[in-house]
Amino acid sequence: MAALLFYKDPAPLNRDLHKALRYQSSGDYSFTDSVNSVPLTGIEFFEASRDMPVLFSKDDEGRFFPLALLSLMDAGHKQLDGEGRWEDSYVPAFVRRYPFALTDEGTVCFDKESAQSGGEEGEALFNDEGENSETLNNIIQFLNNYDQQYKNTRAYCDECSELELFSPFNLQVMADKDNPLRLEGLYVIDEKKLAELQEEKINDWFKAGWLAWSYAHLHSLGALRRLLRKQQ
Repeated sequence: MAALLFYKDPAPLNRDLHKALRYQSSGDYSFTDSVNSVPLTGIEFFEASRDMPVLFSKDDEGRFFPLALLSLMDAGHKQLDGEGRWEDSYVPAFVRRYPFALTDEGTVCFDKESAQSGGEEGEALFNDEGENSETLNNIIQFLNNYDQQYKNTRAYCDECSELELFSPFNLQVMADKDNPLRLEGLYVIDEKKLAELQEEKINDWFKAGWLAWSYAHLHSLGALRRLLRKQQ
């Protein structure tokens, strides 16, 4: 399971313990205000590339994963308006799935500290018979789709690493004249190496959608200017 970045008190959802639990959807994403990037799945590269750079980093195991760069600051971002709503840009699925998540074993978890759950308003997650409500089934479907895309993205990144397609991406940004910001520990796909892949591999990637993902990632680098303007 991807890191539970925003979750303060995650717990498995239990139909007996949480039979009265209600969930209220919200456009308030202020819980993200302290981060400058979030993980991304490959299928999101297209939409995200219009608004933010799609780059790669390494996890604690040394495996590559993609992320959406939300700002050019050490911490925090400028995607939120004054009411905590995401303003005029793509909202990554990693953010939209909160306060729910799926474990590697397929168990649904939720953040007990979330303002979207635990109140008296909103949609019931279980009906009177203790069965899943339509709301919960929709949530589970979203989580399962996300988990499948997450695994597909991991396979894509592992193959990119095996083919040595990643190159370091170090960038110094003059956010203001006195405080240059240097972005380190990030990677991009080497476009020259990508073009040199064997024809059979190119065909496989085309069918898998991975070739399109790669060029959507490269296209997204132009969004660095958009982030800088938003920050300024």
